[in-house]
Amino acid sequence: MKRRVFLGAVGSMASLGTLAYTTRADDDALAVRIWLSEQAGRYDGVADRVRAFLARTLALERRRVEPTVGGTVSVSTEDAARLTSRGEWPLALASGRLGRRDIDPVSGVNLLVTDGGMRDAPTGYGAPHVASVGGARHIGRLESVDDLLGNDWIVPVTTAARTMHVLLHEVGHALGLAHRHGVAVRSGDAIVTTPMLSSYAWDPDFDPAPTQCGGAIPSTGGRERLLDFAFSACARRELAVGGRDGNRSETRHRAAD
Repeated sequence: MKRRVFLGAVGSMASLGTLAYTTRADDDALAVRIWLSEQAGRYDGVADRVRAFLARTLALERRRVEPTVGGTVSVSTEDAARLTSRGEWPLALASGRLGRRDIDPVSGVNLLVTDGGMRDAPTGYGAPHVASVGGARHIGRLESVDDLLGNDWIVPVTTAARTMHVLLHEVGHALGLAHRHGVAVRSGDAIVTTPMLSSYAWDPDFDPAPTQCGGAIPSTGGRERLLDFAFSACARRELAVGGRDGNRSETRHRAAD
């Protein structure tokens, strides 16, 4: 990335951080706004499905969650990770804040969903107040939040479910969570992983040392893989107080199916 573009992206992210402190609502509601790339917008129900999952999974005891839809935006690529990591999406949000584009950013999380692929890493990127993820076509095929999660919140790995799990992972980064806020546990003959760890739990190249938020990652060899859509207890504590303990970056999830 050219230095000028990189510095512009960093400046844009910093300005969005300032926005979070200057526009926070009195009741400290968590604002999340969802945009779709024009290509992602061709699939019916994607924005509403994302909004419903965010409302359910981000529901916190101390904060009211307000997911809204911002509409569609024109982007240069459907590569979701590149759009944020190389500055295009943060710069678009900054331009919107300055009135130069028809984009109205919020103080919490500004999420862009594209039609990018979910098999080749990286599939998304999260930084303070900004996130992007691919997989719109898979989200369009996902069951409703009530049908998928029911009362258990633990589901088998499918492409559609994994896509939404990665989306939650990126939103977690945008809210200040790190990989170490994720947990993977053994349940019978299965390994269950929460959003901030997600499919890293079965990535042999992933270093588990900084991710331990409740114990070491158990061996996944030959065991069933399950996704827990509930954030871990330590992640929920961090979200409840609105804390932020460091910069976040891309996620390089392996395809699981």
